[in-house]
Amino acid sequence: MNGRRSAYLGAGAAVTAAVLAYLAWRPRMLRWGATQGEAAEPLPGDERTPHPRVQSTRVITIDAPPEQVWPWIVQMGMGRAGFYTHEWVERPLGGHYAQGHSATRIHPEFQDLKVGDFVDYGGGNLVPVQEIEPFSHLVHAEAFVLRALPGDRTRLIVRYRGMGLIAPAVRNIAPNAPLLSRAAAFVVVRVPGVDLLTRGLDFFVSDPLHHYMEVGMLKGIKARAEGRLVAA
Repeated sequence: MNGRRSAYLGAGAAVTAAVLAYLAWRPRMLRWGATQGEAAEPLPGDERTPHPRVQSTRVITIDAPPEQVWPWIVQMGMGRAGFYTHEWVERPLGGHYAQGHSATRIHPEFQDLKVGDFVDYGGGNLVPVQEIEPFSHLVHAEAFVLRALPGDRTRLIVRYRGMGLIAPAVRNIAPNAPLLSRAAAFVVVRVPGVDLLTRGLDFFVSDPLHHYMEVGMLKGIKARAEGRLVAA
């Protein structure tokens, strides 16, 4: 009995330590690569969610001018160029790609993006383009902001600002989305109490997963814009 109690206490202590470590790391996770100024400054699209539940600002410096970075950003989306991140996670979430994988070249047929078009985030999650200013910024589910730096470099800022990740995603599920996606949307929207549960899942699961995928995306854009990937 004492042995079982000790095991429970040890497991509880380990979980508590993991939670405390996550809480300590979370602020840095939400502003990966960003200066304090970049994390705090207003960006395009902020006004659409004046009182967000979560805001992340992740930034990377790219050794290429905005004109070379922009085409990679504007062609992103499932059924298009992908998101240049971890496909082993994207595929189970509904990821599909025009070439069978995230693009390693510029696709002219995916460059004509405009306000009102939808970007497919996978699994039937379709998000409308809200703002687009070539070589400057693109706003749909997130804001992608390009800042020119001396020496033909670019500071790429990506901000998510919203009321969590799960609930907004399921509310964007298209009527012809896969059955599993539509069932998840029904449960989140219609079943009492589930929305509150999704807030906890967002905090401890979705936010870290989003961080992992977004950092992968930023590094993927950087590698492509700098010409460090061989076109397939």
